Amino acid sequence: MNLTRLAVLSVYILSLASALAASPASQPDDRILRAQIFLDGSAFKPGAIDAKWGEFMRKALTRYEQAQGKSDAHFGDKAPEKFDLPLDDSQPAVIDYQLTPDDQKFIGKFPESHAAQAKQDSLPYENFLELVGEKFHARRDFLKQLNPGYDWEKAKPGDAVKVPNVAAPFDVQEAVDLKEKTEKAEKVNELKTEDKKPPNERYSISVSVAEKILELKQDGKLVGSYPITPGSKSLPAPVGEWFVKGFSWMPTFRWDEAILHGSERSSDFYQLPAGPNDPVGILWMELNHKGSGIHGTEVPETIGRTTSHGCIRLSNWNALDLGKKVLPGVHVTIR
Repeated sequence: MNLTRLAVLSVYILSLASALAASPASQPDDRILRAQIFLDGSAFKPGAIDAKWGEFMRKALTRYEQAQGKSDAHFGDKAPEKFDLPLDDSQPAVIDYQLTPDDQKFIGKFPESHAAQAKQDSLPYENFLELVGEKFHARRDFLKQLNPGYDWEKAKPGDAVKVPNVAAPFDVQEAVDLKEKTEKAEKVNELKTEDKKPPNERYSISVSVAEKILELKQDGKLVGSYPITPGSKSLPAPVGEWFVKGFSWMPTFRWDEAILHGSERSSDFYQLPAGPNDPVGILWMELNHKGSGIHGTEVPETIGRTTSHGCIRLSNWNALDLGKKVLPGVHVTIR
C-alpha cells in the first residue's frame, strides 16, 4: 500500500483497533443499517455505511429531521430506540453483488512513491475490496463483516459478495463519462473559467468547519448534508463567501510539497494522473480563492477524522452526488 495513504489511514486504524478490542464480532444492527441506507439515499449522508450509530449518522439524522420541519430534533450519543423514518422493510438491507469485468478495469497498480505514480496512466483502485467499498458507500471492515470467510485478496469477476442495498451505487465510469461530456482534461488549479457567476443558480453551499459538515440548500431550503474534512490548523479552509469557478471531473493533480504547505509553486513537483486514488479523487470544484476547492478523496474512511490542505474533502461517492446537482458559480459560505 502507498506510504502516504498508510499515514492518512493511521488515525482511523488505531481507533478501529481500539473499538474491535473492546467488543466481540457481532451481526450488523439491521435497524441502524436501514436508517443509514435511507439517509444516504435521501442526500443526508451518514458517512461510510457501517451499521453503527456515530457522529455523522447523528448529524445526518438531525438535519434530515430539521428539513422535515422538526426544528427541535436532537440526538445524543446513543441511537434512538425508534427511527422516525419512512423505512421500507419489504426491501432487503443487504443484497448480493456479482463482481464484474467492468469493475476489474478500475483495479491496478498503485505505487508507493509519487515519482512512480506520476509515470502511470491512472491511479486506480488497488483491489476489489476498495472498489466495492466505494461502490456501495461502505467501510471496508463492514464489508468483511458481511462476508465472513471470503478472501478479498482472491476476489475475481463472477464472485458474489454481500453489500448494503444503497439507492445509487457509485461508479467511477460515471465520472469518466461526465469528464468526456463536459470538458477537456484540465489540471487542478488551472481551470480556464471566467470569474463570473451564472444566473439563476438555485443551490447554495454552506460549510461548517467546526461541525465538519457541508450543507446543500435549494431556494433556501436544506436539501442535503455531507460529511467533510475541512482543512487543517496550519492550512485551514478559507472562511468567507466564495463561489465555484469551475469543475474538473477526473482531474490530474500537481503534487508540490511547497504548495501543500502554503508556499508558492516550486519546480520540484509530480503531475499525478487521474483516477479514484488521485489525491483529490474524481472531482475538483475550484473556488475563487487561490488553491482552494471542494473535492473527492482516495481514503473515504478518513473523512472528518484527519485534515486536508486548506480544501473541503468529501468521499468520492458524495463528490459525485454533489457535483451532479450544482453548477459552476454556486455560492459557497465557509464558516
